[in-house]
Amino acid sequence: MKIKIKHKLFFTLLLTSTVVAAGMFWFIQISFDRGFLHYVNRQELAQLEQLDQLDERLAKGYAEHGSWQFLIEDKRLWLQLHRDIFSLPSMGRHPEQGGGHNRLGGPQPPPGNLKGIGPRLVLFDVNKERVIGGPHDAVFEPDLKLKPVIYQSLTIGYLGLIPAEKLSGEGDLLFLEQQSESFALMAMAMAVLSLLLSYPMTIHLLRPIKELTGGTSKLIAGQFKTRISVMTNDELGQLSCDFNNLAMTLEENEKARQQWVADISHELRTPLAVLYSDIEALQDGIRHPSPQNLAILHEETVHLRRLVDDLYELSMSDIGALTYKKVMVDPVSILKGSIELFEQRLSQNKIRLTVDLPANLAISVLADPDRLQQLFTNLLENSLRYTDTPGLLEIHMLVNKSSVFFHFEDSAPSVSPSQLPKLFDRLYRGEESRNRTKGGAGLGLAICKNIVEAHHGKIDANISSLGGLDIKIEFPLRS
Repeated sequence: MKIKIKHKLFFTLLLTSTVVAAGMFWFIQISFDRGFLHYVNRQELAQLEQLDQLDERLAKGYAEHGSWQFLIEDKRLWLQLHRDIFSLPSMGRHPEQGGGHNRLGGPQPPPGNLKGIGPRLVLFDVNKERVIGGPHDAVFEPDLKLKPVIYQSLTIGYLGLIPAEKLSGEGDLLFLEQQSESFALMAMAMAVLSLLLSYPMTIHLLRPIKELTGGTSKLIAGQFKTRISVMTNDELGQLSCDFNNLAMTLEENEKARQQWVADISHELRTPLAVLYSDIEALQDGIRHPSPQNLAILHEETVHLRRLVDDLYELSMSDIGALTYKKVMVDPVSILKGSIELFEQRLSQNKIRLTVDLPANLAISVLADPDRLQQLFTNLLENSLRYTDTPGLLEIHMLVNKSSVFFHFEDSAPSVSPSQLPKLFDRLYRGEESRNRTKGGAGLGLAICKNIVEAHHGKIDANISSLGGLDIKIEFPLRS
């Protein structure tokens, strides 16, 4: 059976609260038992200090017999003394006991109950050796509190009270039982209160998770506009924020995908429409298959093929399917080779080329030579295609300890600053300055971005001081 997290959390809170309540009950009970026993022992010690009558009776007996031997020989005298002082029940008369008086000089007490401190009272001699009373193995211990027995200003013995190890008094036990019942009721009340609070607390804690679950189901169904409310400032709140960011990213990607499909359709529609109309005109006899008309068809076919090749290459770079055979290469030599291929075309289009590259500087980067040549070719083609004539193209390089920077700056036209971040998007062009009549489909810079990022580099665009664009590329150097 599948157990929901709601039930797991509820039982966890309930079990924790119950264990804590039981632990508190046990701790309080043990602590109270010890504390109350300590309190009773202290009270009994206080009673010991007030037993002046007991001192007098013992001193009188000692004076009559000259030692404590009379108590050792007749232990009933000690018990009789207990009855006199602590109202203990009669244990029978001593054979030598008179009708109305006893040998210690006291009157015969009325029958009573054996209780109190009498059974733990010990008499020690002047050397603190046990005489009588208490357990048979009772000995003097340093922490045992003693009360001197004085006769004629001399100490003749000591009275000691052995602390009780457990409560035995009827009143004390009754009080302890009442307190235990109170503690048990408190623990039960805490457990019941925990039961009542655990469920709403569980619902409150799981509310963000419930929203996340519902939101995730909507995202799976393709509802990327879904957003959930952020209820807390804890980890669940951060998770809710991350969910909203994910939903926003998916929504933007979906819009980009739809725009991508629309742009591709538009790009393919134009050359196909030209081909369709020209071929239809040839079929209807409106046009004749002259070399000029065939050249127009060939040009549109080349345009269409180039567009399809660019789309394929871009899709391959997006999914990482392009093969990169990286070796240590000199990017400057590759750039110089690409420039040589474009010098004649740039000159024919009246675009003056200025190159500022270090002559004797050894630079090495880990890269694929073919992809670097493709990168530089795309950038040169981009400037050649969109720079007004007469125009300028400046290429220069900067180097620091960790990176090498290449700048491709051309003259007008440029784009607005708001369009700069979008230049590397697929099929994007500033319509005012980079129209489709120049032959591009807006894929070159997107391919350049994928190539640069595959080499762990960076590429961005800025407004050039020459009036056009400044494309900056950064590659990490390898020592």
